[in-house]
Amino acid sequence: MNRRAPVFLAGVVLAILSVRLRPVSASSNADPVERGRYLTHDVAMCVQCHSPRSDKGDIQRDQEFAGARIRVESPFPGPPWATHAPNLRGLVGFSDEAILRLLVEGIAHTGAPPQPPMPPFRMNREDATAVVAYLRSLR
Repeated sequence: MNRRAPVFLAGVVLAILSVRLRPVSASSNADPVERGRYLTHDVAMCVQCHSPRSDKGDIQRDQEFAGARIRVESPFPGPPWATHAPNLRGLVGFSDEAILRLLVEGIAHTGAPPQPPMPPFRMNREDATAVVAYLRSLR
């Protein structure tokens, strides 16, 4: 296993806990695209898995959310583990309803929870709608 795996997995766990235990209050006046950027970069940290990285491990900022290989192997034998995080720029090929269900209910388009390391989020609808607005704004 990659030596960075424990740090990466700790980050995923912290992201899950921050979304579940510390809901971020949203102002009804807030720009949904900016709120979505904040949520995907600083709270749920979607940008960490869905963005390609340089050889040094840095996120390639000009390709954020363009999809990326999952560089960490599962620490658990048996359960399925995603090997690639999909391209979310513009949410091409994804309906708003499917993404909202994933973010609010933790259910993927397959009818099951997403494969780890993607967590089954339980965002409120306002935050999930802001995430959709932000990702749709990316081209």
